[in-house]
This record gives sequence, C-alpha cells and structure tokens, in this order.
Amino acid sequence: MINDFACTAEVYEKLMGKTGERWAERVVGKVRAIAPNTWGADVGCGTGTVTRALAAAGYDVTGFDPSEEMLREAISRGMGETYVLGGMKEVKNLTDLGFVTAVNDVVNYLRPNDLRKNFSAVYAALAAGGAFLFDFSTTYRLRKVIGENLFGEDEEDVTYLWFNTQRKDGVLMELVYFLKKGDVYIKKEEAFFEYAHETERVADALKDVGFGKIFVKGKKGAPREDEERIFIVAIK
Repeated sequence: MINDFACTAEVYEKLMGKTGERWAERVVGKVRAIAPNTWGADVGCGTGTVTRALAAAGYDVTGFDPSEEMLREAISRGMGETYVLGGMKEVKNLTDLGFVTAVNDVVNYLRPNDLRKNFSAVYAALAAGGAFLFDFSTTYRLRKVIGENLFGEDEEDVTYLWFNTQRKDGVLMELVYFLKKGDVYIKKEEAFFEYAHETERVADALKDVGFGKIFVKGKKGAPREDEERIFIVAIK
C-alpha cells in the first residue's frame, strides 16, 4: 500500500539520526517565537520526534498520523503525549490551537486538488493569531535532485535501496529494506508518492482559506530558483 509507512516505521528514527533532532529543535524555536498559546497539533507526526520535543518544551500538543505503525512507534517512544490516528483534515476536531506543525514533506503527500480542504481544516482549528508552520520539497528537488536517481545506505542492522520514478504530478519512491533479525536479513518493500507543488500554488491555497499573513522562506532567506525546500508560516 502506498504511503502507509508500515515497513519504514521501525527504522525511521535510526535512518533520520541527528537530522530529526535538529528539525525538532528548529520547530520548537519557531513555535516559541510565534504561537499565541501553548495548545497545538503536530500533523504527520510519524514516530513523534517533533511531538516529543514540543511536549518537553511545555506545549500541550497532539500528534496526528494516518499510519498505525508510525503511531505505535510514537507511543512506545513517548512520555504520555496524545496521539490520534488521522491526517491533516482531522485537526479540525480541535479548537483554539496556538499552532499546527507539519514537518518534513507532509504537504507533499497531499494531492494538489486537496490542498485547500486540508488547509481549511487547519485554519478552523487555530485560534486567532495561531500559526501554521510547515515545509515541503520543491519541484526543483523532486525533479532535479531526486529525479530518477537511486539512493542507498548500508548500516550495521539495516540496508536500504531507494528507487525513484518520475510521474506527471510527482515522484513515485520505492524502497527495499533489508532488516537484520538475528543472523538473517528480512526483506521488506514500501512505496511512497510525493506530489510536486509550486510554491505560488501552495501560498494561494493558504490565502483562499483565509490565512492573513503568509511568510515564505528558503534555506537562507528568500527562495532561490534552485531551492530544495520551502518553509512557510501562515498566521490566522
């Protein structure tokens, strides 16, 4: 099944390594600087790296993820945080949030025609002045950097191969894992699809649902043509 993260869940944090911790630190800093209250949601929380960091910083945060396996990992690693099985649209069940985060390509898993309905759910959940903070891989990264390339990594207890195939609206990513279990390796396969979103279209979708202030940045300020990742803060 595409995008269910069933195989990836058990090795996700190992493969992310310190990168996940750095992402979490950055998100906590941004939330601390801009959120009007301490209530929030972390959408696409995965194994809970960002959710845990926000909770440790004193925020009352609920993690949302559509993958049962990812949530099992999050709960097993957590310290009592609240987790809900669901995606961005389910956030509308909460109210008066000071912030909503969606870290590491969560928006790339949304179909282009579904951006508005998902952003609308976030808008409905936020308090006045609340912030929606997220990032996404640019079309440049998906087309030129990931492209049709093959990536891989060989660790002591896990090896993976990552195959990429371009499609009209994004990239099909197929991963093959070899997980060490005792004296043998178990082969598992998983597939993901990331949609290529133009920055202007994402910003327009935010405006259409009511966000008043939208800040768009690249890695070092204003986005360049070869920017690989866009960071957005939208204020209700």
